[in-house]
Amino acid sequence: MRSVKDCEEYLLNIPKFKKKTLLSDTKKFYELLGSPGKEIPKIHVAGTNGKGSTCFYTSKILKEHGIRTGLFTSPHLVSMKERFVLDGEEITDDEFVTVFEKVLDKCKFVDEEEKALMHPSFFEFLFFMFMEWMSMQKADAMVLETGLGGMLDATNIFDDPKVTAICSVGMDHMEQLGNTLEEIAFQKAGIIKENVPLVYLNNEDQVNDVIKEEADRKNAPVYMVSDENISCVSSDEKHVAFSFDYVYDKIEFVHNLSVELPTCALYQRYNSSMALVICRIFLKDRFDEDKALKALCKSSFKGRFEEIKKGIYVDGAHNPDALSRMLETLKLKDERRVLVFGACRDKDYESMLKMICGSKLFEEIVLTKIDSPRAVDPETMSECVKKYRNISTAGSFKEAIAKALDCGCKIYIAGSLYLVGEAVYYFDMCS
Repeated sequence: MRSVKDCEEYLLNIPKFKKKTLLSDTKKFYELLGSPGKEIPKIHVAGTNGKGSTCFYTSKILKEHGIRTGLFTSPHLVSMKERFVLDGEEITDDEFVTVFEKVLDKCKFVDEEEKALMHPSFFEFLFFMFMEWMSMQKADAMVLETGLGGMLDATNIFDDPKVTAICSVGMDHMEQLGNTLEEIAFQKAGIIKENVPLVYLNNEDQVNDVIKEEADRKNAPVYMVSDENISCVSSDEKHVAFSFDYVYDKIEFVHNLSVELPTCALYQRYNSSMALVICRIFLKDRFDEDKALKALCKSSFKGRFEEIKKGIYVDGAHNPDALSRMLETLKLKDERRVLVFGACRDKDYESMLKMICGSKLFEEIVLTKIDSPRAVDPETMSECVKKYRNISTAGSFKEAIAKALDCGCKIYIAGSLYLVGEAVYYFDMCS
């Protein structure tokens, strides 16, 4: 019998022999599987930043209401199993192997029209495994995070989600999604469905215009979450607290809630607020404010301003918008700190580094190479900000963390989720 490691090795090798597929191909393979989990009510979430956290908070609120909720997110930090969660519990090793083999078995079939082997991409394969698992577990609901964009994403094969949502939209994945905010927003808006309620975060005007135009075209009711709904924001080392109130069509949709989150990340006020509105729409009259608040007060998402060891924090800030939200939180903290930073070469690392140096929030910045073929070399990064002082380079995370520890400050690790995953794995092994 295969092990989880065997399955993961196969999945990681898919890009070596898989050509790019169309959404129609994704639907065709899903039907070949027997359309597992098709009947389960779905919530579909897109966005550049915040969609993983929004999905996480949404699943926690639904669970607190007694709804067995599946959660599909990406990427993972250490193990692919992290992408498969039901009621807060990851898929077991045996279940992972079972659903892997179910999908693999169908890869032996040939598309009669094109006379070609039908084989899903890496992300599609994982998504199909999740749907098989949801069908096996007979889940009551599922929350799906798009992998990339929205319109052409594998998760966008359903016409009947109960709610769709679009979080913060910014410049990222430009090679695939477009070089302007409008183009990227158009791809994200591809998840909007006919007559299906849409929750979206107040973005730049040009982004909002694209989203509203597509929603109008699809007759989708819209619910915008903005700073106007959030007040009395406060934070300390372990918590963020705020008041949330939402009125829709002149009716109090969500009452004046006193929300407390077990995180110091200020940006989570937006993602948890999105989740509140999503769940209110999904649950309708079953929505219980006390249960929602109870869920949020004990929910902390991995890799987002997470303290993985005393005085050492990781944050999945991997593009300029996400980084600006991380810096927003750090500006309120009175502490000495050092940053370990690594990035992929297809990200706007130059802008991110200039933001970091210009913020003057770090006594030392250690640039390191992440463990990925997409990694940018630390020496290349240092050339972007060579006029700034207190910058050093390291050839590996182990070397970088040793340098950071020598500074005797709090340590923050950011720039790539690959780096966050390395850090989590490293300190797990050390403990």
